[in-house]
Amino acid sequence: MSKNKEIVFAGNLMTIDNQPLIISDFKERFEEKTHKRIYDSKVNLYNLSFTDQYLKVTFGSGSAMPRNPNVFNIETQETTPNPRQSNQVEPKEYFGIIDFRNSYLWLSNTKKKKALLDFICSGFKKKQVIIKDVYDQDKFIETINRLDNIMISTEPNLFAQTNSLNEELCKEIHGYDATVATLSFKYDDKFIGDNLIDKLKSIFSSKNSFKRIVISGRDEKGLGMLFNTDGFSRRINFKTSIDENEMYITEEVFQRLIQKIENEKV
Repeated sequence: MSKNKEIVFAGNLMTIDNQPLIISDFKERFEEKTHKRIYDSKVNLYNLSFTDQYLKVTFGSGSAMPRNPNVFNIETQETTPNPRQSNQVEPKEYFGIIDFRNSYLWLSNTKKKKALLDFICSGFKKKQVIIKDVYDQDKFIETINRLDNIMISTEPNLFAQTNSLNEELCKEIHGYDATVATLSFKYDDKFIGDNLIDKLKSIFSSKNSFKRIVISGRDEKGLGMLFNTDGFSRRINFKTSIDENEMYITEEVFQRLIQKIENEKV
């Protein structure tokens, strides 16, 4: 039986010179192949393919160094020489897709947004390529209808703008001699009333006092919404198969993602 693992995509608007994206502009600039960017011992890889009105991108990066000369075998519990050579890289893998019908960019890891943006900019020299938030703070609060998760992290040195929640987390940090405290709330299809709206407004008003904030929920149509340190975006999450190396199966990821995107347009 194949194993499944959840994957989460964040969606943001992308524009070029403040205009919607056009698929023919991308086809003129980017071949359907694996593009390589090598810098000393680091490599960035971008595998591109077009289908219908989408550009599918599997990308990743890795470095040959530093390299531990040894590896530990979990089964034998022995240390053996590392089989990876000093000129070999194991790139981490991420997924992105551009929907040219609405100029949305969907990413499986928003922390890698800049890596993909830099690659796209290399094909659109002297043009302004921008990834925009889908909502602003007020629109996010106004639009969110049901809450899924809230996660807040803080550090003891973040006292510039403090509130009662931050103070309590900092007390716990000192009490347990920790460096970071994280508070996580999970909701089961929780409708947002005035009380939760006030809580969200309080979190946003003191967001600079927290190390990290993640708020996920859905609008009245059931479409996913997300706020994190990278800004405001749309959200799609689903479970998909992983192989024997616990890596996502690329074609299945894109198939499931496109299916989710298409269902949202109905």
